[in-house]
Amino acid sequence: MNDPLDSATNQNQLPQQLSWGIKFGLVLFGLVLGLGSLAIAFQFYYQPKAGSEFATIDDLRRSMLKPGILQPESTFEAEVDTVALRDIINPHPNDRIIFDLRPNLNMRFARSNVQTNACGMRDHPRSIEKPPGTYRIALLGDSFTFGWGVEFEETFGQVLERELNSRLSELGSMYSNVEVLNFGVPGYSTFQEVAKFIESGIDFAPDAVLVLFIENDFGLPFFVQNLEQPGGLLSSVRFVEMAKQALNPDLEDERMRLQGLDPNSALQQLSAITREHGIRLLFAPNPKQRWKKDRKRLRVIGREPGLELVDWLDDFYQAIERGAIDKKDLTLSWDPHPSPLKHQLMGQLLVPYFMGSL
Repeated sequence: MNDPLDSATNQNQLPQQLSWGIKFGLVLFGLVLGLGSLAIAFQFYYQPKAGSEFATIDDLRRSMLKPGILQPESTFEAEVDTVALRDIINPHPNDRIIFDLRPNLNMRFARSNVQTNACGMRDHPRSIEKPPGTYRIALLGDSFTFGWGVEFEETFGQVLERELNSRLSELGSMYSNVEVLNFGVPGYSTFQEVAKFIESGIDFAPDAVLVLFIENDFGLPFFVQNLEQPGGLLSSVRFVEMAKQALNPDLEDERMRLQGLDPNSALQQLSAITREHGIRLLFAPNPKQRWKKDRKRLRVIGREPGLELVDWLDDFYQAIERGAIDKKDLTLSWDPHPSPLKHQLMGQLLVPYFMGSL
């Protein structure tokens, strides 16, 4: 026999359960509506820059041949004009290189003076043939190595070159000079750096190669083949979306084909080339705390023969602490690229990794 008290209790609980269900539903509806509104606002306010995506690589190449527009640097005390990125790069016929720096430039770009030599490097004039008694280090990287927003003499490569040359007389070295060659190109990923080095960098007969790795090198190439429109291209973000939604049964095969462009594959290829030519290969990650997580994704570190890790993260942060440096001073005031101060620290911390070779 049912207890009348239990029945009354159950009847009282039912409206409460319905009330909580309605409240939960309203909260969930509000959350979905809010996220939807946020997505719409994001789409409205965050539009990709015109010309950031192209139908084909050839369209990208053609766009590089159009003259850019001088952009006023209104934040400067004195109004100065600076050229656009496409004014300092050339289209390249190799689809693994895509573009490279124009040779013999002398202009203002990213608020700094940019000069390139006859070989298309932001560097001093360098002979392809290595001078006698010279120890050469080839720097591979993107805009960090290039020296975005800083003068050439302030780049970490030039800091390293000066520091090593100042120590040669103290060491009684067999070398009379050190050259640090800057092969950095804004926008490059690791696979482009390696392809460009194989094409022309190796001709300079470097004794060592130093790869500066930035965390965005993990991303897929910006341009990947568009499976929906044969011969076309789409952004890497769209590619990942398609993969998640399984819109195309052949997409997974395409993803596997693209693995040759990931940093692990590129570094394995570079390791094989440098071992073949008796060249030292060093790998320097951007000294940031997130490197501890990124390292797990780079399978080649500690496994690829001859690939040396520049393990400088702790030394970098100790230098910041000793110098009582404000972290905001490590980046440009107007851009997240390294400031001259960070370049200085990086160049100095690299010196011990080359002293034994000298």
